[in-house]
Amino acid sequence: MTAKSKAGSGQSTAEDDREAKRLSILKAAAAFFNSRGFHNTSMSDVAKALGVSKPFLYYYLNDKEDLIFQCSRIATQELHELLDEVRSADVSGWERLEMLFRRYARVMTSDFGICLIRSTAPGSLTDNSREVLWTGRRRLNHEVERMVAEGIADGSIKSCDPRMLSFAMFGAFNWISYWFDEKGRKSPEMIAEDFLEFFSRGVQKNDGVS
Repeated sequence: MTAKSKAGSGQSTAEDDREAKRLSILKAAAAFFNSRGFHNTSMSDVAKALGVSKPFLYYYLNDKEDLIFQCSRIATQELHELLDEVRSADVSGWERLEMLFRRYARVMTSDFGICLIRSTAPGSLTDNSREVLWTGRRRLNHEVERMVAEGIADGSIKSCDPRMLSFAMFGAFNWISYWFDEKGRKSPEMIAEDFLEFFSRGVQKNDGVS
């Protein structure tokens, strides 16, 4: 290994180490925000949980708002990666929706996913930061509308307003982040199956139909 490549390897290791420390900070912050609320959590709380000083935190992140923004952005990135995987699957429109929302439920019950949903409420972020996150969420809405339209075209979804179905599904699945209990009797995957059953078959019982 040349001196140059050794130097490059050392730099890469240092960057990886810094990113690992930054991620550990974000995980601790996300857990605090979700259990105590954004306004009831301070940088001192996060520092104490990690056993570090506040100056240590400020080396990696700007302030408390930056903490929740970065936590939320990680969830957004995870969802976009998931979306790309689902988009490449050779399945019907409805099957694509099922694939997406089964895994979406898992993200929405993670600390980062919960931060994403709650951080876009007024009072947690500046307008600019909130708009960045909303841009990512709008992409998800538009992609789901597209999947619904494809499902209508291939016969796997009956004729409906793709935008309204997208809003309804995200409304149901996003709300999981507010009431999900990891000690409860149903896992995120089980909840997703129930919700998808409601959307695919409805709940009104018709005569002669079970």
